[in-house]
Amino acid sequence: MQSVARTMRYERGAHGDHGAVLRADGSTYIVETEDGEVRARRATSCLLEPAAGDLVLLAVVNGARYILAVLEREEGAPSHLVSEGDLQIRLQRGSLGLSAPDGVHVASGKDLSMAASTFRVQAKEGHVALGLFSFVSEMVRGEVDRARLIGRSLDAQLERLHQRVKRAYRIVEEADHVRAERIDYAAKGGLALHGENAKITASHVVKIDGDQIQVG
Repeated sequence: MQSVARTMRYERGAHGDHGAVLRADGSTYIVETEDGEVRARRATSCLLEPAAGDLVLLAVVNGARYILAVLEREEGAPSHLVSEGDLQIRLQRGSLGLSAPDGVHVASGKDLSMAASTFRVQAKEGHVALGLFSFVSEMVRGEVDRARLIGRSLDAQLERLHQRVKRAYRIVEEADHVRAERIDYAAKGGLALHGENAKITASHVVKIDGDQIQVG
């Protein structure tokens, strides 16, 4: 009963008006009406932030004025949806779409989180700039026509690495070091090793086996 009486008290002291926004003054707006300039606060339900020149709908409740909605705005002027606290958009069912012909920009002062059962990104061109990148996945599968990687340093620690290519080319400008417990090279055709100086050493046995061995 107390809540109903309070609602009735507000309704009896409420009426509507309209006017043009002149400017913003802190958390209030200066609105020009037929009765002159008045101060009005933006109602909580009015997410569209009023701007100078807007025609707005006013409600006067117990002497306090509130901007309920923006009725008209200059064509082509930008719009801003503003909330003083946390804001959530929730659908009970269906999907939510966001589209714009000239671009969509998402900015966050802290974290930006996304969660979904399936994540898809499709674009003609992509650019990603990160100070630190961490990636965790049970399986990675990629199909590319051409890839190019430029960096100063690359460290990889793997339990197993398997590569299958048709042709492979490596150019090392300075030193190439390989440390392994066993190394096995097999070639169906020819095997050629060239160097200004060549040295083969072993702690126990060096074996050269072939149908024909030529030295010099």
